Amino acid sequence: MNIIISEHAKQRMDERGISEEQVRAFFETNEPIASWRISDLDSSVILVDTLFDGRKFRLVYNAFTDTLITLFPRR
Repeated sequence: MNIIISEHAKQRMDERGISEEQVRAFFETNEPIASWRISDLDSSVILVDTLFDGRKFRLVYNAFTDTLITLFPRR
């Protein structure tokens, strides 16, 4: 999958110590997925909960444009 990573997502990845390789590997394998759902606000956006280095994160992904919009830690 040739996902586009937005500049905003790149900034958040850098702030949180998540590498582009980790994100691309996740989208290649779709593992691990803890849960996912379609956004209530925009049906083209998928909210995916996953783990990076044992930490929980939510990825906000636009399925129509194949773009990672952002990611943030979960509790």
